[in-house]
Amino acid sequence: MENKNWKRKFIAIYTGQFFSLLSSAAVQFSIIWWLTETTGSPLVLTLAGLAGFLPQALVGPLAGTLTDRYSRKMMMILADMTVALGSLLLFTSMYFSEPSITLVVLVLVVRSLATAFHMPAMQATVPLLAPEEHLTKVAGWGQTVSSVSNIAGPAVGMSLLAVSSLEWVLLLDVLGAVIASSVLLFIRIPRVPRTEEKGSSSFMVEMKEGYDALVKHPALLKLTIIMTVVALLYIPLGTYFPLMTRNHFEKGVVEAGIVEIAFAVGLIAGGSILGVLGDRFDKVKTLVSGMMLMGVALFISGMLSSSFFYIFMVLSGLVGLSGPLFSAPFYAYIQTEIEPHLLGRVFSLVTSLSLLATPIGYALAGVLIELASVAALFSITGVLIILNAVAAMKTK
Repeated sequence: MENKNWKRKFIAIYTGQFFSLLSSAAVQFSIIWWLTETTGSPLVLTLAGLAGFLPQALVGPLAGTLTDRYSRKMMMILADMTVALGSLLLFTSMYFSEPSITLVVLVLVVRSLATAFHMPAMQATVPLLAPEEHLTKVAGWGQTVSSVSNIAGPAVGMSLLAVSSLEWVLLLDVLGAVIASSVLLFIRIPRVPRTEEKGSSSFMVEMKEGYDALVKHPALLKLTIIMTVVALLYIPLGTYFPLMTRNHFEKGVVEAGIVEIAFAVGLIAGGSILGVLGDRFDKVKTLVSGMMLMGVALFISGMLSSSFFYIFMVLSGLVGLSGPLFSAPFYAYIQTEIEPHLLGRVFSLVTSLSLLATPIGYALAGVLIELASVAALFSITGVLIILNAVAAMKTK
């Protein structure tokens, strides 16, 4: 592994990825908003939501195997350019005629498929460039870039929609992909030596190797199961923060926006802390601390009286801060424990498990809110996350 000038390489890579992620977040928000205004149909919005994550979940293991077979740099470039082509196709359709809803959903599917290849390629590239002792720090950088992009992206999309229309937002996505791909072209990423010659083992055998690498590592398998359960609990919860503000605290849209900002600031702070101090602490202990912080903050949030809104605002910031504290060390742990030539497959499998668990989480959360309240959902989720943290604490 070549570690010379590794920080400069990551500054360049993450700068390019920031433009790509920012433009993608802007387009994703703008498309959903356009569908909302154009159709107003809950069914269409549900289909758009499924198109955004289900293809990535289903194709993940296949994408991971291809990522490990071929150049990870080219996989990232091809994924970025595929997103750009999808946006360009939709731009052309909207510029010359009214696009069909089917085409819009199809473009969302293409974007999800491209993400299925880009994510494992990016995560599997990190240990090829960064020294092992700095993997948590690099994961923190990545979390910060992703958080800032996801926060600023919708704001950029909203601003562009206010002064123009969706087709011009789509061109921003093309620009972001070109910038990210251009940066990658000038970064030398080492090829991973394969343990077998191409073609000497079947595609299914290689896919199974990723599964075996995970299953035969007891500690990593346990953490993966725990992280999947936490994803099932945590990801749907993000949808219900505005409902908590309105129904439990009886506040309006301004206060709901303040809570979202507090959460976003927490996300950035968590990633930044890891980006500076991440290498100084044990990965599993950091992961457990993050889960504990999230669980306690959620539990207290659900127990608050309706007059303690400002305490809820602070707790929302702590929930945001805790996310990177357990997700980034988990990624770094995988990069440390799994051989480089298997990383793409393992990352894809782990991501697919979390994505496939998400609809189950939404269903359970919806039932709990109907039977009890949104405040009860927050407290019960907090307790369950604390229990997962206790289980993770015993990982050896």
